[in-house]
Amino acid sequence: MLRRPAPIGFALAFLMGALSCAPPEVRACEDFVDALRACTDRNGEASGPGEDDDYAVCEAVDPACESFFECAAAKPCADDLGFYTISTEGCEPPEGVRCL
Repeated sequence: MLRRPAPIGFALAFLMGALSCAPPEVRACEDFVDALRACTDRNGEASGPGEDDDYAVCEAVDPACESFFECAAAKPCADDLGFYTISTEGCEPPEGVRCL
């Protein structure tokens, strides 16, 4: 007897495939956003007006920003004067390009 794959399994496989098709700069931006949110969640409430948006800030990120986001996502979460955040100090954005 041939078993048909469960619709949920197919949907999950499709979603994972779709997510992996994002350009590398978008994935790097999303990784940074995830790290930043995990850090700022320690503050107990939204720290900015766009914090609850999904990945809207990553939709149109410049490809030149990929290394900046990779560097920033690797930075530790730190308490900066009573507010948890990630410092991007030492992560150089490309010249003439706004990454954040």
